[in-house]
Amino acid sequence: MNSKATASTSTTSGPSTAIGVEGFEPSAYYCPETQESLFFNTEYYGQCKSWALGMAAAILEQTRNTHSIHGACVDVGGKGVIIVAPTGTGKTTQAFKLMERPKGRIVGDDWVYIDHNEGEKLGYLVGRQPEKSLYMRTETQLSKPWLRKIFDESKCENVVMSKKICEFTQGPTGCKLTNQTCVFDDGYRWCYYSFGNSRALVQRERLFGKGKVADEAKIRLLVLLRRDEKSPAEVKLNSDEAIQVLRKGEYMIRPGAGPKESWGKISNEPWFNPYLLHLDHVRQEQFFSQMISRFNVNCVLLNTGVETVEGTHSRILAALEGA
Repeated sequence: MNSKATASTSTTSGPSTAIGVEGFEPSAYYCPETQESLFFNTEYYGQCKSWALGMAAAILEQTRNTHSIHGACVDVGGKGVIIVAPTGTGKTTQAFKLMERPKGRIVGDDWVYIDHNEGEKLGYLVGRQPEKSLYMRTETQLSKPWLRKIFDESKCENVVMSKKICEFTQGPTGCKLTNQTCVFDDGYRWCYYSFGNSRALVQRERLFGKGKVADEAKIRLLVLLRRDEKSPAEVKLNSDEAIQVLRKGEYMIRPGAGPKESWGKISNEPWFNPYLLHLDHVRQEQFFSQMISRFNVNCVLLNTGVETVEGTHSRILAALEGA
């Protein structure tokens, strides 16, 4: 190891880090036998988070029969909803709509743990979150201006901090995205929506207060989202049909994700979960099948491309009412 590197190490299972190691690109290594990991040369939270969640998923799946799901989870009046969807289909928007309900409480916006051993004892599944904060896309501020103050007081990544590097500048003071005055000309120090993968790490209670936060939810509904111009607005799915959609994991690559030449193209992300280090399709099928068939979790596939945000929200509420 280079003498310029600084590292934290541990004699127990878990991650270690090494920063400043010459000749290493940002990377991570995981040993399933010892359940240890080593991160090299990265302080990017999004990257560390994805690696850490993938490692935790592999360990918990094998040792605790726990299913790790890449999705948002909200409790609405004692009924838990998990929204699983590719980026850009409205997952965050719909999670917010549910959280804003009088009896809505946010569990997590990105990841859910479900212990199936516990489910067998209780007779129902409980979804829990691994983080006390939400890793939010800051472009949300475009439709919810009140988020700017919260983002200003939160830790952020990939936020555009200079007008000269923004590709949406139009004329001396204009913005192509909003058709309004550029935020920098309005006196703000940064723009939260000009880069597609800028994020803010926000404590859950900062959004609507402690009363709108829950650490767990009794799962009653699984919502899958897609966005196109031809599919039906709503399709009720049995376990086999849901597994077919989830395993295919079809999605469109958004700006800010991957090489620029890939933006707008169709790709596949099995189970809509990019974090899985140990991709066991059989195990994933078992988990989702048990969720829907054994534990009676209803499943709907909604198309956000053929109706309004409110229309999709109404369908989720109706499905939840019947769950």
